[in-house]
Amino acid sequence: MLFRALNPEGVDLAGLFNASPNPYVILDTRLVIIGCNDAYLNVVGRPSREDVVGRPMFEAFPSPTDSPSYKLLKASFDKVLESQRPDQIALIPYDTSLPDEPAKMRYWSATHTPLFDTDGHFFGILQHTVDITELQELRAEYDARQSAAQAGLLGRARAVQNENLALAVEADRLRSLFVQAPSFMAVLRGPEHIFEMTNDAYMRLVGADRPLIGRRLAEALPEVVDQGFEALLEQVRQTGEPYIGRGVQIALAKHADGELEQAYLDFIYAPLRDADGAVTGVFVQGHDITEQKLAEQALTRQSEMLQLAQEAGGVGTFEWDLEKDLLYGSPQFWRLYGVEPRIEPMAVEHFEQLVHPEDRPRLASQNRDQLVEGPQKAEYRVLTNSGVRWIGRQARVHVDDSGRAVRVFGAAHDLTERKAFEERLEIIAGESAHRVKNMLTMVQAIVSQTLRGATDMASARVTINDRLAALGQAQDSLGQTSAKSADLEDVVKKALALHSDTFGRLEISGDPVRVSAEAVLGLGLMLHELATNAVKYGALSAPDGRVAVAWKHQSDGKVVLTWLESGGPAVQPPQRVGFGSRLIERGLNRTEGQSVDLEYAETGVVCTIKLNPVDDMPSPAHPG
Repeated sequence: MLFRALNPEGVDLAGLFNASPNPYVILDTRLVIIGCNDAYLNVVGRPSREDVVGRPMFEAFPSPTDSPSYKLLKASFDKVLESQRPDQIALIPYDTSLPDEPAKMRYWSATHTPLFDTDGHFFGILQHTVDITELQELRAEYDARQSAAQAGLLGRARAVQNENLALAVEADRLRSLFVQAPSFMAVLRGPEHIFEMTNDAYMRLVGADRPLIGRRLAEALPEVVDQGFEALLEQVRQTGEPYIGRGVQIALAKHADGELEQAYLDFIYAPLRDADGAVTGVFVQGHDITEQKLAEQALTRQSEMLQLAQEAGGVGTFEWDLEKDLLYGSPQFWRLYGVEPRIEPMAVEHFEQLVHPEDRPRLASQNRDQLVEGPQKAEYRVLTNSGVRWIGRQARVHVDDSGRAVRVFGAAHDLTERKAFEERLEIIAGESAHRVKNMLTMVQAIVSQTLRGATDMASARVTINDRLAALGQAQDSLGQTSAKSADLEDVVKKALALHSDTFGRLEISGDPVRVSAEAVLGLGLMLHELATNAVKYGALSAPDGRVAVAWKHQSDGKVVLTWLESGGPAVQPPQRVGFGSRLIERGLNRTEGQSVDLEYAETGVVCTIKLNPVDDMPSPAHPG
């Protein structure tokens, strides 16, 4: 099969090969024997081809791997395999005796020739072996007859040959390592920095098709000159000091179109010296870290964007190392907890002290046995220098292969405003329900009491409508401010709005005062009833009649509002106390120190109302 592949013309190469008196053996690229002729079997003392064919050379003819015989033969094989060129061994001692035979050293001369098939593919090595044992013995006998000097000279010649062979093997190995090294390397000689050697990694860096060997740097890589790299090479050559660059950016024209591509390098320029110590060139060695640098830049951008997003959204991220019980946080995370941003982690036991004592049971660190893989949520208060703050925390637990929780990653955000809003909504909802209940009670009282004292339905309808309108105006005073209080002047003006045509005879004045929501509804109805009675029977029923409504603070902290009529008809107490009078006298809650005094003076009605003022509404109380 082998000889058919080598000889498509049909010549009996196998017969010629076997008939040759010269010993031949054929090995594949794994150094496995794939064929030999009869002469080879005879010379190596093997009875049949089955003793050698199919076996690796060094298994069929074993020799210690540290012996000169093994090293010399292996080096010659390796050279042919690497270069695909012939190699010769002038003299090699090698024992080819069988394992059950006495050892007998024989001497050989060998030629190793590469074999190629008809397509030019290298597939094996042809070894032509000549047994020169007798010649060597004759030479030894001759050497014994020569003078000691001649014997020494021959021995030194052999030693030099062996050493040269070993050096050649080592040189080939070093050259192979240089060419195949993963880091880029080059050697530049002389003041013009002429390329003497480059390896594959260097060519991949600068462009595989660029001719470099024997050319000046400025000619071979002109784009790097203006970037300062030639100056750095000259600096190393002149000073003899190495230069180390880390993460250095370089632009290279790797392709024929001349377009520059950016790269990042870690490299060293090391001086090369001759035997006298003079610098003759520069050795270049380094690594292309472009992918690593771009990944670092992308990671930095993502980190910056994440930090901006966290700061804009008030979100901080953290990592809890369960094995070391340490907490790592982003700058925004530490700010949320009232701590200066830090790089170093914080012990969890110290972190727990930042949380409100009542809420510490909600922390995951207090419930380690309940940590399972997946999301976890919690809300709790933290104690900061600026007060109590509500924190919402979401996290995900990560477990190892055994299912044991090892890390927790999560995010925290400020819930203080939301909690305050929820609390206020709760207060407003309760206040609204209370107010609606009071409103309905008051409406029911207005309607039932008005109908009870009315003489006819038409007048009752008008009175009910007016009183409900006054009630609505009082409600408006609350709706435009807060649920807690209202401005007294606004309450007075809205209560008297139904009598706006008499405003020219109504004088309103007083200090800035706020009154409680509970007082607003009753006060609005009282003032409406006073104005209605004044229009019907009192000062506003006469052309020259006037009404003054004024209020001021008293030394006891109360506010006194006075309704004073003048210029109207003489006033007499009513013969019958109706709902309107009772509404005026009982419109305020007297249990809080508030009171209403109604006087029917002959010159006009006087109503004195004592109120509890309310401070301006403070900011909502901090939750917790």
